[in-house]
Amino acid sequence: MTESAHQWLARACHRLLRPLVRILLRHGIAYRDFSEIVRAVYAEVARESFTPPGRRPTDAHVAVVTGLTRKEVKRLREEPVEEFAADHWGGANRATRVLSGWHRDPDFTNDRGEPCHLSLDDEAAGFPALVKRYSGDIPASAILEELERVAAVARGTHNTLSVTQRAYVPAGSDPQSLRMLGSASHDLLSTLEHNLARTDGDRPYFQRTVFNTRVDPRVLPVFHRLVATQGQQFLETLDDWLEHHEASDVEANPPVVRTGVGIYYFEDAAHPGEHKDDD
Repeated sequence: MTESAHQWLARACHRLLRPLVRILLRHGIAYRDFSEIVRAVYAEVARESFTPPGRRPTDAHVAVVTGLTRKEVKRLREEPVEEFAADHWGGANRATRVLSGWHRDPDFTNDRGEPCHLSLDDEAAGFPALVKRYSGDIPASAILEELERVAAVARGTHNTLSVTQRAYVPAGSDPQSLRMLGSASHDLLSTLEHNLARTDGDRPYFQRTVFNTRVDPRVLPVFHRLVATQGQQFLETLDDWLEHHEASDVEANPPVVRTGVGIYYFEDAAHPGEHKDDD
């Protein structure tokens, strides 16, 4: 890959990650958690797709391909993070650490093990002390602002603070929508990856985009209805075709593949330097 291609790929990564990072931050997933996911995927893909033909995948080869250390590769192989259980990952968010300390640290709990009401002014034993112990150099005011945003704390009399929930849980989407995020994003990126990596003998997968950077915003409701109506009709036609061509249940273990088409509407401000010819 030429330097120019590397630069374009870096720009593409930066752009495609922006909406993903917004979703992650909205749901309390901090950078350290995301980096662990990325490390795991790097090791997984290198092992599955970049092992030389006829060779057994090794930790050393995965390390060479990915830039991870052999120690990291071995750990990821022996302790897969695919399930992402709450008790095995997470907690990187500083607000999470503060809430956890508030519920566990004897200095901030009463004789029954319950979180104490903490003074916002007491630097030695109040909320500022809790934040300093579990959030390092982040100002107590910044942690307080975030905890209030997600309704994890409540202000009381005499400038005190009580905790209302143990977990840092920002307002989130329903699980089905989040599952759809992974599925739809995977499908689109898999199509793009196939088209970028295909050889002359491979057929390209259909992928087209239409857009215009100078649309009058007043007509967008009309365009949205047009996309919704005609897109739905088109998808129903394709769905009927796919159903008609489903593998028969009569045949034992028939060869099957997952295939389909996705249509999506997008709307945002024009990006500097973006032109219609870019896509």
